[in-house]
Amino acid sequence: MSSLNSSRTNTLVLALGANISSPAGPPIATLISTKPLLEKVICEWMQVVQETDQDISSIYSSLNWTWSPLYKTKPIGGPSNQPDYVNAVVIIKGGFLNKKNPSENAALELLKRLLKLETEFGRNRASSKIRWGPRSLDIDIISWGELHLNTSNLKLPHPRLTERAFVVIPLAKAMQKYSNDITQITGQKGWPE
Repeated sequence: MSSLNSSRTNTLVLALGANISSPAGPPIATLISTKPLLEKVICEWMQVVQETDQDISSIYSSLNWTWSPLYKTKPIGGPSNQPDYVNAVVIIKGGFLNKKNPSENAALELLKRLLKLETEFGRNRASSKIRWGPRSLDIDIISWGELHLNTSNLKLPHPRLTERAFVVIPLAKAMQKYSNDITQITGQKGWPE
């Protein structure tokens, strides 16, 4: 294995959103309730794909979890009368995540588990015929390491990532928590921003 490959991190990025009530309550309550369950789903998924007997708490503590703040955002697409969304992003890196190279099978297994979690919060993808319609919970895999997928069920990195401020802004805020060696410079002559 080259030193380049061994220094790569298999960072996993997920985006969450909701704009209608779930069994947990309104969208903010839904995302707050989802957070610990999503962390558990990720750890259980790692336990399976790593084929390890490590307990969930060991897997959890080996990972660096960086959650964005919650953001209120306008819907993009779908019916014009739907309520605003509450969105967030989580970045997961390190530990057990770096022991498994990203793969299509593992990514699809994660997707299956995320869809099940959505269902537990009242989302029924099969009955919803409205593209980009209201959602009690939406969890998207945005990226996983350098994995590129283009299947009917999952495309990675997420193809509309850069078109979605409701992902980009929370992602930037979460990424900012990783490093304090970046400082915005005040406006300059010729560069007022």
